[in-house]
Amino acid sequence: MLLSQINENNLDVDLINKILFDIPTDDGLNGDCIWVFGSKTWLEERVQLAVNLYKDKRAPYILFSGGLGNNGKIAEAIEMKEKAISLGVPKDAILTEEISNNTTENEICSLLVLERKFLLQKIKRLIVISSPFHIQRLSLTLSRYMPKWIKYSYCYDNNSILSKNNWNKSDKTKERIQKETKGIIFYAKNGYIDDKEIETKENM
Repeated sequence: MLLSQINENNLDVDLINKILFDIPTDDGLNGDCIWVFGSKTWLEERVQLAVNLYKDKRAPYILFSGGLGNNGKIAEAIEMKEKAISLGVPKDAILTEEISNNTTENEICSLLVLERKFLLQKIKRLIVISSPFHIQRLSLTLSRYMPKWIKYSYCYDNNSILSKNNWNKSDKTKERIQKETKGIIFYAKNGYIDDKEIETKENM
């Protein structure tokens, strides 16, 4: 069944896991740039992962993407950049996109940054960093708005609270994951992201 055809009022744990967590794992390949999506909650974890990947020589540059963050005074991208520099990443290896407010804007606004630095037609692979529960929506947005020839390696921050194995253990995390799942279904139905075949009981 297509994601857009799923009834958001008939979600159970198994279906939510298939929608949100049937996602690629890191393939270990090197890329042209490490692309970090901003977060109000897991910013430091994502920066640390990006720094680790950079030091492992997975890519020669890091792009931090995100507008105004928690305090509304400093862009998430700038906050992440400052943290990365404190962890040993040189300034000239860091790119920033500082005006986006959501996942779609992260990608659209970052296109210009990537174009100016690399020329889009020369980019072969980007290493993408976000949380496990966000990767599905992020990847379907990438396939909608980004050039089709670019490949991706997906890396996850250390977000154990909202992981496949833990999200169903508290009312707060259940609410957050259910909201994300319903949001993805809505976005697919309205063309904000690419649609995707989801294995459900009806099509097994």
